Amino acid sequence: MPVYRLAAILADDPSWKYSIEKTHVWAGAPSPADARDLVAVKSGFYKLAEPGAVSPWKDPRVTSCAEDATMNYPGPGEVIREDGSTVNH
Repeated sequence: MPVYRLAAILADDPSWKYSIEKTHVWAGAPSPADARDLVAVKSGFYKLAEPGAVSPWKDPRVTSCAEDATMNYPGPGEVIREDGSTVNH
């Protein structure tokens, strides 16, 4: 399963208001779109956001999402921080 690194491009975008996670993370997912969806859910965004808000993790102008071939962790459906701790808000 590929691992994707997601990181802020526009750290001052208003969409960050509802994301508990604001630094780069890694996600184990079958595709970049799946990685973005996974991080949006695990970052706590949907618990905090107003109806109709778009997660910064799903917006390619706000965050990058690139496969990181040097990583073999996290596993499928997992999101981790740089320190290796699990993201699951």
